[in-house]
Amino acid sequence: MYSYFSDLHVQLLARGILQPGEQLLGQTVTQYNPWWAFGLVRKTYLVLATDQRLVLVEHRLAWFHQALKLHNVDSIPWSNVEEAALKGIFVKKLRVRAQGERGPVKLKMAVPNTLFGLLAPMRDNLPGARAVAGAFQTGRQSAALPPSPYGFAPQLPPQNAPGYTSVAPPSPFAQPQQQQQHHQQQQQQPAAPMGAPGYPPRWPHA
Repeated sequence: MYSYFSDLHVQLLARGILQPGEQLLGQTVTQYNPWWAFGLVRKTYLVLATDQRLVLVEHRLAWFHQALKLHNVDSIPWSNVEEAALKGIFVKKLRVRAQGERGPVKLKMAVPNTLFGLLAPMRDNLPGARAVAGAFQTGRQSAALPPSPYGFAPQLPPQNAPGYTSVAPPSPFAQPQQQQQHHQQQQQQPAAPMGAPGYPPRWPHA
């Protein structure tokens, strides 16, 4: 059963699925018709890739009504996605391997692009599949970054805050601390009188 997903249809579905602030990076329509099912298993997926997760909106064929019906929505964070790659030369297929909400997900779905996209089930269907694969690479790199142990970026207090003491960086020409203390002690000691024991005698001028 052929069905066309218009931009308005996709926008309405994405608006009900995406969280506030979540950004949509790619979208494509795929078909899953395994050879071993002899045409009895026919699923159509609307694949949405965001900056946080991969969403598989599953549609199945309603035989009595001869139409597609929305059957299931699987939301998978990028950290649980092992692969989302576009394979094939003449027939493009989107291969997805992940850990879904109800168990492992292993799908190899065809990306229809009949007559160079003129009869595709979505406008820019093949470029959208490439965007989904690119979003997977970006999402995996973001998920691989170690989180901050503080939960936020540390910030220094402003210089005019109460109790804040600014410390100037040490000068490369400054003397070591021990030499400075020894020099200060010598300056604080009073000078010995001329006739004191141990004071070198002053020789008269010739």
